[in-house]
Amino acid sequence: MRRLKSLIEAKNGFELAEKDLEFRGPGEFLGQLQTGIPDLAMRSLQDPEIVKEAREAAVMIMSKDSNLKDYPQLLKKLKDFQQQIHME
Repeated sequence: MRRLKSLIEAKNGFELAEKDLEFRGPGEFLGQLQTGIPDLAMRSLQDPEIVKEAREAAVMIMSKDSNLKDYPQLLKKLKDFQQQIHME
C-alpha cells in the first residue's frame, strides 16, 4: 500500500525514484551487484537534499548546453551509459 500511495502522490519520476530507493534500498543496477559503487556514494543517493541539488545542477547544465559541448567528460559518461541500456 505504501508503494501504491507513493505512485499516486509522486509529482515526478525523481520523487518516485527516491521513494523506491527508500523502500527497497539500492539493490542492483543493470542486473549486476553494485560492488563498484562505494557505500558513501550509495548513501548520498538516499539523501534527498543531495538528490535535489544534483537534479538542479542537471537542469541548469541542460538548459545552458543541451548538447554538452562544454562538458566533454559528462557527454562521454552519458554515451557510455546509453550503450549499456536502451534509452526509449
